[in-house]
Order: sequence, then C-alpha cells, then structure tokens
Amino acid sequence: MKKIILFCAGFMMMASSASGAVCRVLTVEGVINPVIAEYIQDGLTGNDFDIAVIALNTPGGLMESMQDIVKEMMNCPKPVGVWVGPSGARSASAGVFITVAADFSAMAPATNIGAAHPVQLAPGGEGKTSPDMTKKIVNDAVAYIQGIAKERGRPLQWVKDAVVESVSIDAELAREKGIIDFIAPDITTLMDKINGKEIKKGGKTLKIDTSAVIIKYKNLSAAKNFLHMIANPNIAFILMMIGVWGLIHEASSPGIGFGAAIGSISLLLAFFAMRVMPINMVGLLFIILGFVLFFLEIFTPAFGVLTAGGLASFIFGGMMLIDKTKMNIGVSLSTILPTAVFLFLFMTFIVRSIIKSQKSKASTGEEGMLGARGAALEDMDGSGTVFVHGEIWTARCDEKIKKGEAVVVKAMDGIVLTVVKNKERQGL
Repeated sequence: MKKIILFCAGFMMMASSASGAVCRVLTVEGVINPVIAEYIQDGLTGNDFDIAVIALNTPGGLMESMQDIVKEMMNCPKPVGVWVGPSGARSASAGVFITVAADFSAMAPATNIGAAHPVQLAPGGEGKTSPDMTKKIVNDAVAYIQGIAKERGRPLQWVKDAVVESVSIDAELAREKGIIDFIAPDITTLMDKINGKEIKKGGKTLKIDTSAVIIKYKNLSAAKNFLHMIANPNIAFILMMIGVWGLIHEASSPGIGFGAAIGSISLLLAFFAMRVMPINMVGLLFIILGFVLFFLEIFTPAFGVLTAGGLASFIFGGMMLIDKTKMNIGVSLSTILPTAVFLFLFMTFIVRSIIKSQKSKASTGEEGMLGARGAALEDMDGSGTVFVHGEIWTARCDEKIKKGEAVVVKAMDGIVLTVVKNKERQGL
C-alpha cells in the first residue's frame, strides 16, 4: 500500500512538472490602432497563462491606442515581455513606448528600434501645428516615456533622444545600451534566455520559470483582423473613393440599390480607418444605416441588395459598437451573428410577402371588379341589379339577361357596373 502511495505521489509530481508554465504570444503586425489595443487587452486578461509575450513589428500608430496598451502591460499581474521580430521587423514610434514598458524585452537580429517623435499632430500634419503646441506635445511624450523607462530601469537619455531627435538603433546597439535585455532569433530562444530572470511586479519580486514552458499563440479573430487591415491609410483612401463613387452612381441612377448600400458602408469604414470618428460612434452609425437599408428594402424592393447591405452594416456595427479599451465588456460575435441571421430570415419573409402581393391580382376597386363574376338578381333589359363580390350593384347591359343568370363585369363607372352574360357558367 505504501509503495502505491509513493508511486502515485511521484507520478503527480512528474505530471505537474511536465505541464510547465504557459506563455501566451500575441502577434502585433502593422499599425497600432484601437483594434490592436483591444486585442492586447483581451490577451492579457484571464488565468490560463503565466507569461505573455508581444511579438512586435510596427511602424507606429495612434498615441491613445499605444497608451491603452502600455497601461494594460504595466498593470497586468503576470510578466509581460516584448519580442521585436522576426528578422527585418522594427519597433518604431509607438512601438518604442510598448517595448520600453515590457517587463523583459528582446529583438531578433537585423531589427531596429527608435524614431518615436510624434508626427501628424493636427489636421494637415505637424507643419500645421504651432511651435508652442508642438513643444508641449513632444515634452509630454518625453515625460511619458521617461516615466516608463525609469520604472523599467531603461536609460532615460536614449528614450528622450528617440522622441526628440528620432534616433533609431539596431538590435546589437539596443542591447548594449540596455534598451532591451536579449537578442533572440525566435520566441523559443527567448524563453530559454529569460528562465530564472527576476522582475518586479506590483511591489513583488517574481522569478520566471520557463524550464518546461508551453508556448501558445493567441491570434486576432477573423473579424478583428479585417478591421485591423482596413485601418491601413491606403485602404482608407480606397474605401473613400469607393464610397464616393457609390453615392454618385446612386444619384445618377433611378431607384435605390447597390450604389446606396456599398457607398454608405464604404464611407463609414473609411471614417473608421481614418479616425474621423470614434470607433463606437462609427458602430452606432452602422447599426442605424442597417435599419435604414432594411426599411428601404421594404418600400423599394431591390432584389435583396439593400438587405445584404443592411446585414453587413449591422454586423460591422455590432463589432464596433463598444470600445473595449474603454469598457471591459463588448458585443460578442456569438450574439451578433444569430441576430443577423434572424434579421435576414425576417427580411426575406417581408420582401417575399411584398413581391407576392404586388404580383397578385387586385381584388378591390375598379381593377378588382373587372372580370369579376356574379349573378343577375332580376330580369335585366338595359339595366338592373346584380350580385357581385358579396354585394348588390346597379348594372347596365346591352343584352337581355334573365334573373339568376351568371354575369361577368366588363366595366365600372363610379358605382354602376357594365355586365355581360357569362357563357361558361349559369346560375347563382
């Protein structure tokens, strides 16, 4: 019995050690924007990882989104590192702030870091900003990055030069100056290098153990990756052109259809990409546009074009409605997609009913009376009364019709019908 207990205890210890720490890798490729900020926030939340590493390759991005990422990194209770890679990658502008904020950092060979001077500070670029305002913003950026560097033990002078003078250095020099901790060609090598490293986090000293680390990647969802791609300035320009073309096409064509749907959606996506409006405002406008397109489809059927546009607008709106960098909750795709399917089925039923009613023969008014069948209520020789559609009508005729004979309505003048004998059917 004792041997069995010792065997089970040894097996459990081996299983525990084999499981090891979990390293979550978050891949950031491209411009730093609200989509990336939300992605990092989600990635640094939860208890299913022990270490997080941001694999970074960025030319920079929005200051506000960068600050959201830095706050998440510095307030995460678990070690958060940055790896600038693979070879050929860079950590420029906003990426410098993110790299400096890491608990540990590394760069792959043939990478560079720097050029963190704020640009495009106002509409039309930095050149349109007054010198005093430029100085204020630069000084604020310097104070911000030096505060982070001091907390992380990075050289204060270099980070200042990166912001003020836009200096940029390669991986080897960054390691020598203490901007980063290691040079690592990949994440696996980085895990080996940080094993046993001690960091300060929340007033405590944590020792990183990666002796049996398990590396797990958490990538952007398909929906978020789409929003991230359209945030590219080149894509924004193309979307703007498509939106303008769509509205011009709609204005020059009769009815409402493809141009209105694609033009409106493209313009709102362009506004999101160019940051003309906050992401949650764009989301609200998308939902409003979706219901407008649904409404127009009901009254001006466009063979499903407006319904498709309305569904796309509704889905985009649901994804953008809540800015998760400002709130810890959002609308999930598991809620958005079933709702979109319900709206699609509802709109399909409504449009089919409308088309069916338009194709059906009129049953009221003059059109509904023409061809209607009935019967004479008395002998008629020029005029008399007939029973048609459950009602008694005054009628004229050009032939003699006996009481009870079947008649067909040929014309209607006010409340007087013109009837003839129905040769196919006789009797009431």
